[in-house]
Amino acid sequence: MYARDVFKLLTSVVAVAACLGSASAQQVNGVLGSPHATTTLSGKQLPPPDPKFGGVIRERATESTPWWPPGVVPPKGAPNILLIMTDDSGFGAPSTFGGVVPTPAMDRIAKAGLRYTNFHSTSLCSPSRAALITGRNHHVAGFGVVGEIATGFPGYDSVIRRENGTIGAILKENGYATSWFGKDHNTPFYQATSAGPFDQWPNGMGFEYFYGFVGGDTSQWQPNLFRNTTAIFPFQGNPGWNLTTAMADEAIHYMKELKEVAPEKPFFVYYVPGGTHAPHHPTKEWVDKISAMHLFDDGWNKIRETIFANQKRLGIMPANAQLTPWPKELPQWDSLSPEEKTLFIKQADVFGAYLAYTDHEIGRVIQAVEDMGQLDNTLIIYIGGDNGASAEGMLNGTPNEFTTFNGVEVPVKDQFLWYPFWGSERTFPHFAAPWSWAMDTPFKWMKQVASHYGGTAQGVAMSWPGHIGDPGGIRRQFHHLIDIAPTILEATGIPLPDTVDGIKQRPMDGVSMAYTWSKANANAPTRHTTQYFEMLGNRAIYHDGWIATTTPATLPWELSTKPPPDIINGYHWELYNVGDLQSGDPTENNDLAARMPDKLKQMQDLFYAEAKKFDVLPLDNSTLARWNSPRPNLTGGRKIFTYSGEPISVPNSGAPNILNKPYTITAEVVIPEGGAEGMIVTDGGRFGGYGLFLSKGEFGFGRGKVVFLYNLLDIKRTTWEGPELAAGKHTIVFDWKPEAPGLGKGGTGVLSVDGKEVARNTMEHSTPITFPEDETFDIGQDTRTPLALVEYRYDVPFKFTGTINRVTFNLGDEKLTAEEQEVVHKALAKARDEL
Repeated sequence: MYARDVFKLLTSVVAVAACLGSASAQQVNGVLGSPHATTTLSGKQLPPPDPKFGGVIRERATESTPWWPPGVVPPKGAPNILLIMTDDSGFGAPSTFGGVVPTPAMDRIAKAGLRYTNFHSTSLCSPSRAALITGRNHHVAGFGVVGEIATGFPGYDSVIRRENGTIGAILKENGYATSWFGKDHNTPFYQATSAGPFDQWPNGMGFEYFYGFVGGDTSQWQPNLFRNTTAIFPFQGNPGWNLTTAMADEAIHYMKELKEVAPEKPFFVYYVPGGTHAPHHPTKEWVDKISAMHLFDDGWNKIRETIFANQKRLGIMPANAQLTPWPKELPQWDSLSPEEKTLFIKQADVFGAYLAYTDHEIGRVIQAVEDMGQLDNTLIIYIGGDNGASAEGMLNGTPNEFTTFNGVEVPVKDQFLWYPFWGSERTFPHFAAPWSWAMDTPFKWMKQVASHYGGTAQGVAMSWPGHIGDPGGIRRQFHHLIDIAPTILEATGIPLPDTVDGIKQRPMDGVSMAYTWSKANANAPTRHTTQYFEMLGNRAIYHDGWIATTTPATLPWELSTKPPPDIINGYHWELYNVGDLQSGDPTENNDLAARMPDKLKQMQDLFYAEAKKFDVLPLDNSTLARWNSPRPNLTGGRKIFTYSGEPISVPNSGAPNILNKPYTITAEVVIPEGGAEGMIVTDGGRFGGYGLFLSKGEFGFGRGKVVFLYNLLDIKRTTWEGPELAAGKHTIVFDWKPEAPGLGKGGTGVLSVDGKEVARNTMEHSTPITFPEDETFDIGQDTRTPLALVEYRYDVPFKFTGTINRVTFNLGDEKLTAEEQEVVHKALAKARDEL
């Protein structure tokens, strides 16, 4: 070998260091250039530049020296990460934090590690999730609200900017296997179709594998489910299938396969099930088990007292804590009729079953980690909910959440039609709003209220054997979802990069919680000293044990149409000394604003300083203007939609909207010899929607009839029936004309075949605001739940057995008053961002 070749090989380490990071920051295993050599990264630039070739190239391979670029691995000792977060459960719901619902998996993590009792979210689904995966405040991450009501400002456009690289992206580039299981409510709604783009899907945000649903909620029996970016339908032909169990199965399979193929490669599993967001969909086994325990029989007022006593006994709440009062706007349990109590207990039993079921499946995932021999090398973070418990069921609850979003209250007596199978696939249920206040014990308010702990307090359990000391200990330091990503980086020894994909990174806003892990620091002052909160105009500011909050101007369980107050001067402010540890008023019970106006003013000034710093401005509590704000949209302004072939699973954001307007649907089909059956076009399903199809028939009779079926919120179904179609080409037309402009008006529909009217029918009402958000617009089949119950009943996917040449939608103009538009868009906001 020539001397200069030797010199080149000797200097290859320097070349690699220059490309992959400073030599002092590297941990190199093996001989650089050998096939099995690995290195860590300095983390300054992700992905790192390709290393320079360190071998020797001559004319002949026999005179040349090969050189392999080293594989990238995390720092030695970096643990697996299992990051778990449930949905809408409320601080006081799980047994780990004093609740009456058994959550042994969460208990297990708490007993092996620590419980955090002063940990906070943003008060709403997707903003909390954006904060969690980026380590930045939710406005900085683009999710001041959810994408469906986004506005064109940096803090509100629903786009996670590239300067806010996710924890998934950082860990992936540093050698982790990254995955996301469950809810994805961070893909902009207008990008949630097969048209993409996919850079804001989990796969585009650093998560190599995604198995879950896109949107705020979904049926657990027939979900809006994806594997990576492809829609899948494992529930079809599989009675009893439930996503809560299937998701655990998928995550366990993923982890086992990874460790069998690459035992040394650590995983980052982001595990975020739909439970306990509505619809409350546990299995019957769990409903029976929880119902038999009679946990909720004494009602919501008594259960608050029970939970609070448990919290005092467990040390979740300090001895000086006070239970906040029951609000006058919600009924007392003793004021209810026996019929109301019976229904509301059932609603709570199903919620409790859903929480217990969700925790059980999480426990299976944790047990799988132990069975693989990985428990001691895994940091497990279990967050109880992404916000407070939800009041979206209105005062009486509902068997179909979409009645709420359409402004329809279902009377208690009518709800008993669904009572025997509450929680099954035949319901899309939510409990009565007073239960949400109870599940947030000991605090005031609930989900969507960022100003008070009832909306933001989340119980957290965290364990990592050998690294987190004081097993079973409690930590009261103030912390927030933005602290999780910095904690993971400290645990893994991976630094925050300067750049990701060439984009300079914004510093994370959170602080690591690792300082709390030692017993010696059990009572250390919090390192998270200041935190703002804001959602839809409600706001608060925490600083050094004090918090100033606005009093909510609207009630979360009402669809209010009254104009909001002036965003700056129209809100009343409260002031509390919550303290960091044992002192103060941790439940925000004693308002000091009137006694300490100077302190309140100081806190208000701090809020506005933080708001300017973190993209919270401009503050906005508007209704109509905000919901109607121009934003990217796949269907905006279009009146004619034409389809051929079989596009399936198009979200409503990409589908023609037939609500509150005249419309005509024209289908050009070819019927084979022997006739045909199946769905031609549909949007929605069991809980609301419409479909044009050829009937299946019964026992060989009635097959192939032309049918248009309109399902009004699972309350009433109206049908138009035509003749059986002979072999050959046919044109089917359904034409709808409302009786008058307005919200949810009735009207007349005419069904025609080959230019001849075959059926005319009227409806007293139509759907005013939205079809089910977890259903899809389908051509040539029905992918989720069927529209029909008895008459014209069919089983999904009910594929059309003829040929569809073309389906055309021709939409008329929507004619609503300004007040009606405000109702529509405000309700859509609730439906889509899951307020």
